[in-house]
Amino acid sequence: MPIGTTHLAAGGPRANASQRRRATAEAVEKALRTRPDEPLSLAALYEAAFDLVDFVPTENDVSLAARALVTTRENFFRVGQGAYAWAPDGTPPPPPPPARVVAMMELRRSGRTLDEIGKVFGITRERVRQLMRKHGGPDAASVRQAQIERNRSEEHAHGMSVSAAIRDVLADMNPRSVEEVATLTGIASEDMARCWPDDLAHLRLWATTAPENRWSDEEIMDAMRAAAVYEYPLTSKAYTALLAVGQITGPSVPRIGQRYGSWTAACEAAGVEPGRTVRSHYQSKWNDKDIADIVRQYLLDPSAPNSAHRFDEWRRVNVPDGPSFQTVRNRFGSWTEAKRRALKPTGSEDE
Repeated sequence: MPIGTTHLAAGGPRANASQRRRATAEAVEKALRTRPDEPLSLAALYEAAFDLVDFVPTENDVSLAARALVTTRENFFRVGQGAYAWAPDGTPPPPPPPARVVAMMELRRSGRTLDEIGKVFGITRERVRQLMRKHGGPDAASVRQAQIERNRSEEHAHGMSVSAAIRDVLADMNPRSVEEVATLTGIASEDMARCWPDDLAHLRLWATTAPENRWSDEEIMDAMRAAAVYEYPLTSKAYTALLAVGQITGPSVPRIGQRYGSWTAACEAAGVEPGRTVRSHYQSKWNDKDIADIVRQYLLDPSAPNSAHRFDEWRRVNVPDGPSFQTVRNRFGSWTEAKRRALKPTGSEDE
């Protein structure tokens, strides 16, 4: 038997019925006294009485007991359309709001706007505001805090969803750009960039900038021929210097090398005599696979930042005789392409 319940003594049917009504009345009174100034509906009183007795009370006995308290005892009141309360100071509390308004107030406490609540119940936002004021709805500060928490929760859930989508696409460990992943998932690039997992930063490729892609073959040839007017035979170093001072306009040397395979091939295509750079033998110390393997070590090193501008710093500590960042960029045309080569899955067709 639960603590605080009323136990019935043995007796005949009539005695038992009378005892149950009396025990129910005591339970109803106790329930109201333990929650002063709080209106309780008949349903709430029934639940409370059920917990305080060791039998199943009838709804009619609960209703009769509540009405009897109002008519025979001081400071017991009926409030609203079917709620009862005990007010120790003799001042009856205000009636509880209708169930419909209670639902509105719960939505408001969760951070919903007046417009949103009005659409749910088919009324204007002004009517919702009036009902909140009449029945003591939540204050503006608590609503704002609820809205902040709600937005934070929604943003977190959205971020987790986007991160999960990125992980699914990168499960093959093949590096991709934000734009490529966005195309595969249908998620906005802005969300992709913001929610890209930190532990997969080494698989993120940065899109090549437009100026490097806008040059046609004819424009490249014209740029090289213009440079040959100032420097002949034409070296890549001289071409870069002319670009830097604005003497000519054209793509970068790495981009030319990527387009034509080598500086010599590009010069031959333009009909220009290629010059020999002093350091041409220096870059030949490593083949493409050697360079890609070193870049891969850097990208997969958990202690490395994985950014292009920190590669040389890492190389000096971990691979002192390895190629510089500029060598890597010259060989593959861009850091993005170097990452793509370095992280290409084993067994791919163009490995």
